[in-house]
Amino acid sequence: MSIDTPSKQQARLLEADESKTKPRRTTSKRANDLDGAAWTRYSISIWDDIRKTPEEASLKHPAMFPMQLAGRLIQCFTTNEERMILDPFVGIGSTVMAAEALGKVGIGLDVSDEYLRKAKNRPAAREMFNGANGFLTGERRLYLADAYDLLKYVEPESIDFVVTSPPYWDILLQERTADYKEIRHYGDDERDLGKIRDYNAFLLALAAIFEKVYTALKPGKYCCVVVMDLRKKDRFYPYHSDLAARLQEVGFIFDDLIIWDRGHEYNNLRPLGHPSVFRINKVHEYVLIFKKPNGVGSRAG
Repeated sequence: MSIDTPSKQQARLLEADESKTKPRRTTSKRANDLDGAAWTRYSISIWDDIRKTPEEASLKHPAMFPMQLAGRLIQCFTTNEERMILDPFVGIGSTVMAAEALGKVGIGLDVSDEYLRKAKNRPAAREMFNGANGFLTGERRLYLADAYDLLKYVEPESIDFVVTSPPYWDILLQERTADYKEIRHYGDDERDLGKIRDYNAFLLALAAIFEKVYTALKPGKYCCVVVMDLRKKDRFYPYHSDLAARLQEVGFIFDDLIIWDRGHEYNNLRPLGHPSVFRINKVHEYVLIFKKPNGVGSRAG
């Protein structure tokens, strides 16, 4: 029995196989360049086949998402001609790496010099996206900057797609009770939103940044946000729905969501709350899918 390694699985799931794209009989603009089989496979609401590469696992980022996830989302929500991809919280560069490998321009901002240097120095991963016409070539543009200053680096309505994972509030500073792992430290920069202690103030700060994202995004284009819900002792915070409400206030349409099942990563779980209170071990995240309405101008920002 043949078992795929993560790298083989990624190559299979993420390759841009242009030879499978069939011409449409209508004049409708395509949403992407996927063939019907890939379209159907990726439209399933739970994604449980996303894996980190060994290189990604070695980077020790406290809250990263794999390049495979970013690449799949880029392929679902852009065509080959739509090239400008943004991640305002770029971290170690999963989004810009995937964009570059898919022949697009990946633009990323982050306040952490340490992780931005890692993102700049990561080797290209074009072998994961080798299409029928050979290796695609792209570009990564990385800026050591606050996401709030986004519009200093990109023009209004210049971005074709956004995929990002904003800070998980100050949860990285907490002891991890689910799997005994160490406290995860992102850095000492005061601009880091993860240092905001008040939850509502944190959401307001995020909304202010996503106003800039809204302005940068072209009308009719999509923004995908990867988040998970949070708990602090006895209080549960439905981060995904709270953030969705804030982004709708900004002007986005909350179009849909995907559940990213990460259960395979948790191999040392403990019975949370046992024996006094039953608690849920969260082994999934949400990919929130937002759309900027067609025919709207940029918000002032």
